[in-house]
Amino acid sequence: MNNTFYFLRHGETKVDKNAPISKWVLSEKGETEAKKLSDGGVFKDVDLIFSSTEDKAHKTALPIARSLGKEVVWLEEIAELNRDNGLFMQAEEYEKVVKQCLENPDESFNNWETAAHALERFEKKIEELDRQYDDLKILVVGHGFTINLYFAKLLGVLDKVYERLSANNFADWGIVKNQKVVKDIAK
Repeated sequence: MNNTFYFLRHGETKVDKNAPISKWVLSEKGETEAKKLSDGGVFKDVDLIFSSTEDKAHKTALPIARSLGKEVVWLEEIAELNRDNGLFMQAEEYEKVVKQCLENPDESFNNWETAAHALERFEKKIEELDRQYDDLKILVVGHGFTINLYFAKLLGVLDKVYERLSANNFADWGIVKNQKVVKDIAK
């Protein structure tokens, strides 16, 4: 326990209407963001690096891990809120469904996983990691929905999670220690 968790949202993705969202990859800008993060020194002291099993998160974590000579451990439980069963939507319609999903966490929209379920599995895994390690700096590279849900819960503002998600970008990061937000991911 007493770990410091750095939560990093993956770099910008390349939208591909012919692939499930979980299979989307980093855009050129996202690859540049990942490289810049590895050069920036923010994560230079991390002891462990965990990534969602989704390629976009792993490819964001990889340059950081390489610069530190560390491995990236993949964790299924920190994957994004599953949206693969839903239909592809244009940006405006997608934003409406995102808002519905986050404002009604126990309901599924467009055949997506519920926000409540995504938060529960994410939070459970972070708590497990916190019990497993002691006094380490742990980088968790994940996704906008799940990281923002987790931060909103810690801050007691789950009713504002949509606004929080809208207030941060790809490659933004925050810090949590002892289940307290030290640096918020939302601006």
